[in-house]
Amino acid sequence: MINYTDMKKWSIYMMLCSVFILTACTEDFNSDVAAPQQWEQEQAKTIGFKAEKVEAIDLNTVTSEKVKVCSITKPTLTAGRVKGYALYLNEKVTLEVDSLGQVKTSALQDSIVSIYGRRPELRTLNARLYALVALGGQTLRSDSVALTLAVKPKAPFIDKAYYLIGNMNDWKADDVSKLIKLNQSGDVYENPVFSMILKVPENCYWKVIPQTRVDAFTKGEAENVWGEGVLGCAVDGDESTSGKLVVNGNAMKIKDGGWVKIELNMLDYTYKVTVLGNVSPFLYVPGNHQGWSPATAPFVHSTDFMNYSGFVSLDGEFKFTSEKSWDGTNYGAGTKDGTLSTDGEAGNLKAEKGFYLLKANISSLTWSAVLIKTFGLIGSATDGDWNTSTPMTFDAAKSEYSITATLKDGELKFRANDTWDINLGGDPENLTLGGANIAVKAGTYKITLSLSNAQKYTCTMVKQ
Repeated sequence: MINYTDMKKWSIYMMLCSVFILTACTEDFNSDVAAPQQWEQEQAKTIGFKAEKVEAIDLNTVTSEKVKVCSITKPTLTAGRVKGYALYLNEKVTLEVDSLGQVKTSALQDSIVSIYGRRPELRTLNARLYALVALGGQTLRSDSVALTLAVKPKAPFIDKAYYLIGNMNDWKADDVSKLIKLNQSGDVYENPVFSMILKVPENCYWKVIPQTRVDAFTKGEAENVWGEGVLGCAVDGDESTSGKLVVNGNAMKIKDGGWVKIELNMLDYTYKVTVLGNVSPFLYVPGNHQGWSPATAPFVHSTDFMNYSGFVSLDGEFKFTSEKSWDGTNYGAGTKDGTLSTDGEAGNLKAEKGFYLLKANISSLTWSAVLIKTFGLIGSATDGDWNTSTPMTFDAAKSEYSITATLKDGELKFRANDTWDINLGGDPENLTLGGANIAVKAGTYKITLSLSNAQKYTCTMVKQ
């Protein structure tokens, strides 16, 4: 409610106060000063103001520029005029409300996203509505009316995973092991981009299979992964390198064979194909540790075709090769420590026997190898909290670390060498260096960290 008394009397009183404050004197004039003028206190005037909540709002169904968030009973005023209304959401966001109790749809959407994120779940917001009244050249704010709003933000359905199917895997719709899973990390509504770098044949037709179709097949509810929800394009054989994904659509087509990067933005339902040609996302690491055979060598991986990294067991001398043979570009030791050379006469790179995080930059021709002495669990779910790592057991033959540990409700990450220089987190099926914390429930688990595939580090947590 807005409480106000005679503004003229208040102004006179404030002017008298300012006279006393601004006048400095040493003489006593009080004997000649009359008592200050006084008025009997008037009963405060108030504004009758009510508002009621509306039914739950699903912004996915709203097509108008504005959406109603409450029903307002217009204030009864003896003076002044209502300029508008202000709605405070969760003490974080302020929205302008018109006399019909409406806010801009886009503003409400942005507010929900800023507070809760994009995931299209019904959210409950604590709100306070104020009337703004113009009176005597000032804007006064009423007492608030408390409201509870239920709002679902606008967002399309995004599945938890997506897979490629097409000529690159012979359209194997009844064998999920042949599907190519796209990479993604974090909440799919905060990071809706799924991507994969892969080699495709010429005239490669392809579509996208959502996780729900894979689940239906693995549960025996379908004969294969085909069905409602498979993604394609509007025109069969469309060779465009970007476009809109269409539910139950036709197959896209990649004309030229070679390495490509396929990206899906599932918030926009768009796809993008970047043709990379013969540039490989892999560098192979033949050497003493495996008999100098590029065909069977471990590899390091790159997402930008410049910086490569991976965990590799080394035993003395080695090189990097661009192919699974010696016919491509071979990288040996440069003239200075930590540098590479593509000269055919370049010597071998060297590292003492051990397990390393190996990195190479083929633009700057530099490399590094950090010896991994230990990997451990760390986080609020562990006994050591975020201060002390719990060491895991290393299996050199598999490039795996494992442990059976009792965890608490909380979060954890994997950390190397008891420092934060090298740590892994994020999606357990696609861990990344420096990735997000992993949420876990209390229990005893057999935990395995697999580092053998530089393209996709993974961990499994099997409850005991």
